[in-house]
Amino acid sequence: MKAERTPALVLLKLEAALDYPGAQARVAQYILENPEEAVHQSLRDLSAASRSGQATIFRLCRELGFKGFIDFKLALATENGERKASVNGGLNGTFSLLDEVVSLISRSVLDTREMLQPEVLYWTASRLAKARQVNIYGSGDSGSSADVLFQRLRRAGINARIFANVGYAHEAAEAMSKVDAAIGVSQSGASHDTVEFLRKAHRVGAFSVGITCCPKSRIGKLSDVVFKMARLPHSVLSARTNVLPCVVFLAEALAICISEGRGSSDPEAAELLEDAESLVNLDPGTTMPSFRKANT
Repeated sequence: MKAERTPALVLLKLEAALDYPGAQARVAQYILENPEEAVHQSLRDLSAASRSGQATIFRLCRELGFKGFIDFKLALATENGERKASVNGGLNGTFSLLDEVVSLISRSVLDTREMLQPEVLYWTASRLAKARQVNIYGSGDSGSSADVLFQRLRRAGINARIFANVGYAHEAAEAMSKVDAAIGVSQSGASHDTVEFLRKAHRVGAFSVGITCCPKSRIGKLSDVVFKMARLPHSVLSARTNVLPCVVFLAEALAICISEGRGSSDPEAAELLEDAESLVNLDPGTTMPSFRKANT
């Protein structure tokens, strides 16, 4: 009976734990990206792999509703097994898996849309359109998401640049000024290279935008605007691809607003732009995208 209650629960609980204090969130992030490996790791091995203390891991297991580390691993192993069975279930299993992928992607994009404040979107689009240049960076798996954003903003007429090399990205950030903008893309919000990129840009007064699943992360503290992406609740996709649909949506939303701002006679759009300019400090701890005027 216990096994019947575990499917789809462990990874969902870990998704929620991404907003826990830093060390616990780091453990949750590692397990979400490596669910198969985590099942076979000892407490010591998982501690080393996630760069967190053993006591932190045990505390996370308890807060997720498990008696301890062993109980957590049993539940995770059960869930992993059921996902494998779904993948290996022949033609019917394949189509069932495809339906699940469609459902998860749709849900993540819809959730991202629900968290998007129109005034913040329009204000950000206005700032990007007026920027002398917009530098974009994402490290590791987030690099492909940054490239999607770059391609779409370029087609919208923005003078955007993207950097694959972290050294060049940091040099570009240091050379920016108040008339420029920087966009950092990081699924976890804790990527050291991306954090440093935004830190350097923010320090010189450039308009900084963070795109992440974790607005309470370090990126959130260094950005004038944070757009929150919804994660897939539990992914049958690679960790490399599971936020790409949300980035595609955000890139399209920004491009649409940029185009409207340049030539639209729509009074509602004009009103949103006017309202956006008058926005003041929103609480970055809310579930909506965080927004605050640059302290320059």
